[in-house]
Amino acid sequence: MLIVDPNYIENWSLKYPCSVFGHVISGGNKGEASKSDKYSSPPIIPEGVTPCDLYTDNPSYHLVGRGSVYNQLGDTLHNRPLPPEHVRVGVEIILDGNAPFPVPNEDAGLLVLDDALGAHVAWPIGLIDLKIKHFPQPKEHDKDTFPLKESVASGNEISVQKPVNLYGSSDKVPYLTFLHTYVKDSLTRQWDVPMPKEIFNEEYTELLSHSDIYEIINHEWLGSCTICVYVRLLYNLLLVPNMWVSRFCFINPTKIGPEYTQQSQYIGQTFIERNQPNTLFLAPYNTGDHWMLVVVNPTAEIVYYLDSLGVNIGQRLQLRRMFDNAIKIYRANKDTKVSKVKFSNIKWTMIKCPIQDNGSDCRYYVLRYMKEILLCSEEGVIPHEYFSTYRLGKYSTELIDEVKQEWCRYVLENIITNE
Repeated sequence: MLIVDPNYIENWSLKYPCSVFGHVISGGNKGEASKSDKYSSPPIIPEGVTPCDLYTDNPSYHLVGRGSVYNQLGDTLHNRPLPPEHVRVGVEIILDGNAPFPVPNEDAGLLVLDDALGAHVAWPIGLIDLKIKHFPQPKEHDKDTFPLKESVASGNEISVQKPVNLYGSSDKVPYLTFLHTYVKDSLTRQWDVPMPKEIFNEEYTELLSHSDIYEIINHEWLGSCTICVYVRLLYNLLLVPNMWVSRFCFINPTKIGPEYTQQSQYIGQTFIERNQPNTLFLAPYNTGDHWMLVVVNPTAEIVYYLDSLGVNIGQRLQLRRMFDNAIKIYRANKDTKVSKVKFSNIKWTMIKCPIQDNGSDCRYYVLRYMKEILLCSEEGVIPHEYFSTYRLGKYSTELIDEVKQEWCRYVLENIITNE
């Protein structure tokens, strides 16, 4: 738990007479806190990552953005102690970009809220509203009729790997069951999933539908939207808190499928605009009936290929041509001189990753590949034999269910119940 200094508890209501912590604001103008709402003591910050709304009191109390409070790594920010009465916040969504930053810092270029998108900053504890969720237990008849299909990834694994829960918890809360309970009657609903530019190099909104959610619940084929929501989760839980936004970027699967044109131009332009030395670009790719993962280091002109069916890249000619051409577009933009011998000698490495033993789990393997690459890769390199921690013959049911649980928890806490 984050410890609140007892010296200022007594004066809390005087310091923050309009504190909006822990409840929905009512009264006043739209987006403005009611000045009759008071808390007599400062809030207790839960351990871990907690979604929150961000407010300012300049010139008046109003909602300016959304993000997450990080109470995982102690009370430091960039290896420096946090100011008194402040918490570490990751800024994810900006609603008022011109709002003055609560703690201006000219050296860091933090003057208005637009300057803080994607960054971790210190925020006054009295100007955030925690979004702590309390989920009801499913009714007994829901448990009896719950339409779950068990993961079919089972059998004799070569070695056993315990799950690494991105939420920093090993609890067995049935988020998948909770999600079913929440959305089972919302057949026509759609939920907005904001995608910051740092993820796919474009800012847009995914529309998550009831059928998308049940792809996960029923262990079915996953569409691009479901994959993109997991990428959003990885951005929130790994890239932003670890300041890895410049180390990793994603290629939007909806723009590189076989039914689309100009895939190479889109990929190459993303390389040009986002690449830094050793940046890895992760591209989930769908052939139409199979998901795989392509990871590119454009600077080194290396392409890593992860296919849970173990199909040789020589049999994926369209895929190889697409990414070779994208690297050549990037190379031409950088005016890199390459000999005729090397011109088409882009290095493709087939990674010895876990292989599925059925015809249905490829999409979940891609989710795990992405997570493990973010957790384990160093200096833009993926070992040919894969990462020693995950050097498995195939993924266990527990490891497949882990990413499903993460997906369901993220959707519950950040999308479904955050409206």
